[in-house]
Amino acid sequence: MQQEVIDIIFKIMGWLALSYLYGTLISVILSKIGQKKWQPVVGKRTDPFIHGQLIGNIERTFAMLLIILGNVGAMSMIVAIKGFARWGELSKLDSDVQSVAIDKFIIGNLLSLGFPILITAIFQFISKF
Repeated sequence: MQQEVIDIIFKIMGWLALSYLYGTLISVILSKIGQKKWQPVVGKRTDPFIHGQLIGNIERTFAMLLIILGNVGAMSMIVAIKGFARWGELSKLDSDVQSVAIDKFIIGNLLSLGFPILITAIFQFISKF
């Protein structure tokens, strides 16, 4: 019993570490999108995704739990919640940066939700052997 608890704790810690590293990779990828068009101004909060990495880690964790529980359809709720939550910020941006911000939002969602799907597919494939 005690060994099972330790194994679960290590799996959770491993997932969180992997999710954090992947979130950093997503941040690097998204920082390259629209660099010439969208330059943050020093002292002015122009990036609507200021807490994106934390939200992404939580999003990937919930997505992984939903996949493990077999409720993949519920992942659409994650996308809907993020979309509604960010719509106010995205709609207030200037039109020249709004398209870049929306592109970053969509690409970030696809990368973030694709990660738990990929990890689960790999795990399922490996567990068959």
